[in-house]
Amino acid sequence: MLPLLWLAFSAPPTAIALPPLPVLQPEVVQRLIDPPRCLKARCVNGEWSVDAMADIPSGQRRLDADDLPGSGGRLRLPDERRDWMKAQGSNARVGMQYGVQAMKTRDTSVRVSVDTGYRLQGYADDGTAGTGPILRGQVEWNQALGKRARLSQTTRIETGQHGAYLRNSLLVNVQLQPMLTLSSGVEMRRDSDLVGRNQTDATLRLKYAF
Repeated sequence: MLPLLWLAFSAPPTAIALPPLPVLQPEVVQRLIDPPRCLKARCVNGEWSVDAMADIPSGQRRLDADDLPGSGGRLRLPDERRDWMKAQGSNARVGMQYGVQAMKTRDTSVRVSVDTGYRLQGYADDGTAGTGPILRGQVEWNQALGKRARLSQTTRIETGQHGAYLRNSLLVNVQLQPMLTLSSGVEMRRDSDLVGRNQTDATLRLKYAF
């Protein structure tokens, strides 16, 4: 045991193999130590524009995320938010809505929202027959059917102390000409507490844009 310990302590440092450490290139080190600075007016608000950047001294080169150790990944932020939250209020009800854009492509769009609140007036705003705390939900679906037709469906439901109310509408728009559109749809309403509010309507319209 003692001879082995003596050999370990007496061995030169070069005898112990160490993993090589990543070393930056000389021009990268110089670029980080002495970056070019621009104090001219044309450089204000142009930090992220290549044309507005100051000239790089001779012997150095411009750096990006790939030059730094452990980097290379880029942070990408969406162009717009996919969810929202907003307060709602009217003579019929008050509450808070939370919604999300579940899908959005060139041909398809799906939006889902949930509302919690209090109904101030019954038989209004696609709501239940009485007042009190309510919970609402809505789904909006838009689908392109070829180049000239589009299908739209909106399903809305509200429930509370006075049963549940459902409204579902389905609409198809067909562009006959650049200024002429044929619109047809079916709308259904159902109230669990008041059968007299149950109704189904079909519509056919010809729209002309002046």
